[in-house]
Amino acid sequence: MNSIKTIAFSLTAVLALTACGRKPSDGQAQKALTAEFERVLGSHVWVKEYRDFSLSGCRKSETADGVICDVGGSVVLDIGGVAQARPFVQPVRFSKASGEWAAHKL
Repeated sequence: MNSIKTIAFSLTAVLALTACGRKPSDGQAQKALTAEFERVLGSHVWVKEYRDFSLSGCRKSETADGVICDVGGSVVLDIGGVAQARPFVQPVRFSKASGEWAAHKL
């Protein structure tokens, strides 16, 4: 009987996380981060690429809609025609509105 309760609880937890805590794919996260970088940095800085990109430790945000994921790797920015790689290791909140993921700095 205990194992049935454990299985039921585990399934409920997984379904709850899947329904409200889904995380973006790597491509969706990169697209959201690119939009946020370009919004914040303006028209003189462009995201060229991401290197060794990873999302890990994703969890439901306790303070706002979405999920918080630890983002790792580096971003290559085109700053005035010069490519510069910058390490990017920090938590980011991702939320979904109108079918698109958005990135929010914590």
